[in-house]
Amino acid sequence: MPTRLLILFSAAALTVGCQTAPQVPRPTSSLPNTANQPNESVGIRRADAEALQTLTQQGQDLKLTLAQAQELLNTGAPDQALQLLNGLEIGELSEATGDWLYTLTAQAHISLGDHIEAYRALTKVLSGTADYWLLLNQVCAKLTFKRCQADSMIALQAERKLSSRIDQDAILQTLLGTSRSPDYEDIILAAAEITPVASPETTIHQGWYTLTETLTSAGSRQRTATAWQNWRQRWPNHPAALTPPTITDQFTAAMPKSIALMLPLSGDLARVGRAVRDGFIAALMAEDINIGLHIFDSVANSSIELMRSARGVNADVIVGPLLKLNVDAFAPFAAASEAPTLLLNYLPKDTDASATRTPAMNLLQLGTAIEDEAATLAVHMQTNQHERVMIVSSNSAWANKALDTFRQDWPHPVYTARFSTIKQLTNAVGTAMGVADSTARKTRVSSLLKEPIEFLPRARQDLDAIVALTTGFESAALIPALQFHFADHLPVYATSQSLRDNESPNGFTVTELPALVEPDATEQALINAFNLNQNPLVDLYVLGLTAFQMATWAPVLTEPSPWRDHFTRQSPIGRLSLKSGGRLSRSLAVTTVQDAQTKPAMGAAESE
Repeated sequence: MPTRLLILFSAAALTVGCQTAPQVPRPTSSLPNTANQPNESVGIRRADAEALQTLTQQGQDLKLTLAQAQELLNTGAPDQALQLLNGLEIGELSEATGDWLYTLTAQAHISLGDHIEAYRALTKVLSGTADYWLLLNQVCAKLTFKRCQADSMIALQAERKLSSRIDQDAILQTLLGTSRSPDYEDIILAAAEITPVASPETTIHQGWYTLTETLTSAGSRQRTATAWQNWRQRWPNHPAALTPPTITDQFTAAMPKSIALMLPLSGDLARVGRAVRDGFIAALMAEDINIGLHIFDSVANSSIELMRSARGVNADVIVGPLLKLNVDAFAPFAAASEAPTLLLNYLPKDTDASATRTPAMNLLQLGTAIEDEAATLAVHMQTNQHERVMIVSSNSAWANKALDTFRQDWPHPVYTARFSTIKQLTNAVGTAMGVADSTARKTRVSSLLKEPIEFLPRARQDLDAIVALTTGFESAALIPALQFHFADHLPVYATSQSLRDNESPNGFTVTELPALVEPDATEQALINAFNLNQNPLVDLYVLGLTAFQMATWAPVLTEPSPWRDHFTRQSPIGRLSLKSGGRLSRSLAVTTVQDAQTKPAMGAAESE
């Protein structure tokens, strides 16, 4: 452990030391012979002794002050204790004294309800004792820092403080909570300019984090059950292997034997339905599982006919419909059914509110809403500590939805540059950048002087970043517009829509489907089979992959269970989290396009 001990010398001792070098004692004598030493050396030793005595006295005074602060805390006067601690003139401290000081400071802040400052104080504590981890866990629970909570509990488990199945459940559920909102803790600490407490690097910690990754990324429920057994074999002595968390009991639940898939397979949107169907079948064929798949046309059949067809094949799970109009009409029939239903689009928000009550618990909602991409960008940009943002947005329906979501999630100023046609894009950027105002001022001054003046337009300098809610074609036009209006130095963030017109805006940081950023074997086979890097329906193919995985989870997510309460999953369309009303929201991968001629699956660098 590092030490905070400082040996002090008086000014007199340093002065004497510069005048005459001290004599080295004879090796034959264990005690210095002061009678034969020069006076200067005696002065040095006396100064050293005085300095050491002063240091000792300072240490005693500091400990007395810390004891007084402890007494104030014990008697319910945390404000006085904190005032006393803040008034200390602190030099270098021993580890024990320093830990005592910062622990008392943290306890005072806790009593005053200032948990972020309590966390700041605890980051300075050096020794990780059981009492320290208990205190840190208390602080992080108040701050909803899931990763910190989990680390604290695991550290206590390493000291054999937590070993029951209830403790195992608490650790795993907290880690799953970390997976649902992995950036929250970093955003809060970055805003407070606090370096996070590092996760302990122990075998038990490594095992827990490996288990969490295993349970959230394996795909279908069958693959997750297999991955769980493989993990137990690799970590046979881990506490979670010896006492499995309750959540793993769900792996023994029966898998679906019959699935009814309802998609538009005729009419103008038949190709949309076929894309989802092909993705669903690709995922099914990649699994060694015996499931009967029955596909029905949601365009040619009414909602009641679709439900009768599902009952006719004894469907354990219903997947679909896809089109929003069909989903709205089918949802009441599905809610009254015993079979769990995975809708492939979202119900209106007011319907979501009522769906939290029974009997609609058997409804799950999965989709590829643009709002999820806007929310992902808002979180990612906060981790990069941006604040003042300009949003360049068209007036299309999807862009308006994304803009509304970003505004709701963004805690800092937002300035918009709206345009209806591509011809308006440059002027919209110029107005938002203040260049138009600069030109107008030049015109007024020139008019007052009644003569031309030399003029260089100026753009605003207070922006941190740009969000482009634009298609690929519009993004291509945006690049020169930013250059013309002196904004090309700002980082640009965009949604996957900027990549769907066979355009890859060089340098843009974009949200993208994980299946295109880092595909697994099944996803890569689908990409190759249907040339998805060039296919405008890529989102629907990948939705089909994800729909199969979620269909296997539907039976345990549509009834009260630990999985329903803490479900999170890395899927081909993004990291999924189960919200109220059975809505599955997603957070996408964030990539930076490296080359204008390279597709994102090959030329993007991933970050989460």
